[in-house]
Amino acid sequence: MQHCPEKKILFTRTGAYKMKTKLKTRSQSRPAELIVYMEVYSSNRVVYRVTAGSIVRQGIRQPTYGIMLEDLYTEERQSIPDFSGSLEQTIRFANDLIRREVKPSGLYDMALEHLSRRI
Repeated sequence: MQHCPEKKILFTRTGAYKMKTKLKTRSQSRPAELIVYMEVYSSNRVVYRVTAGSIVRQGIRQPTYGIMLEDLYTEERQSIPDFSGSLEQTIRFANDLIRREVKPSGLYDMALEHLSRRI
């Protein structure tokens, strides 16, 4: 097995494989551990969670809040771990999801609608 670092190719007896690499920069965000801030069990058998965590950008830790939806019947899950830096905005969005009884499959459409109203 040989490695060609300048071209990111790994040679083996069976052939050559292109290595997947990810370039990290100092400005890239790094997510930290998430905790559940709020959890609501709805009558439509969907659990709505607001998560709290932080990200590190350029060496500075900043709070971030996310949304997780889990359908207890189908076990489908969707989440947006860094929905907003504002807890109030994230809770407003979660309450809107609960009121409309949104399933996990509709989370991204609702997030786009919610954020487009802010612009």
